[in-house]
Amino acid sequence: MLTITVAGKSVNDAINIVKNNLSGNINEDVKILVGGPSQADAVKKFLEAQGFVDVVPEDDDGILYLVASRSEQTAAMSSTVPAAARPSANEAKEIPGTIGVMISCRNKEYNSSFMKKFLLSLLNASTKPDVIALLDSAVKISAYNSPLCVILKKLETAGVQILISESCADRLGITEAAGAGVVVDMSEILDEIFSCSKIISI
Repeated sequence: MLTITVAGKSVNDAINIVKNNLSGNINEDVKILVGGPSQADAVKKFLEAQGFVDVVPEDDDGILYLVASRSEQTAAMSSTVPAAARPSANEAKEIPGTIGVMISCRNKEYNSSFMKKFLLSLLNASTKPDVIALLDSAVKISAYNSPLCVILKKLETAGVQILISESCADRLGITEAAGAGVVVDMSEILDEIFSCSKIISI
């Protein structure tokens, strides 16, 4: 079992540490030492988006861990891709057939009716995006009290990675209120989006 320590790190650094440690360890289960419930929730969402199952917290005399298992399907799919062909955190390589969606609302408020229809269309589509990035005021739809958050959760369950801009979330007070997705910095969002062969921006 792969053991990773992220306690004492920011949420963004924790996600990057986990991501880098998982590279090349495609078949291993993981045990992650986390610093608290907020960090544990963000790491849990990231692991589930990567295909891990049974992501559960364990308390060992006050020390909080997350334990997760690779699904057989995810491990089999990952093992078919040589490690050298997978993009590193600092090197975005286009992956054929992948789709990225960037949602950026520059106005103070997004059009909730349009956004609901758009997200439901993505959820019901036979071909779903691999990643959705939320920027500007669009980060608000990821808040746990947003009526659209439930759709984002369903997209996550369907295997779509939801990335929330850290700077936008901090500015709008969403960082600790996110009910879906993972809060990351812009460089990681760009790495993920630029690795897609098709990009949709609204």
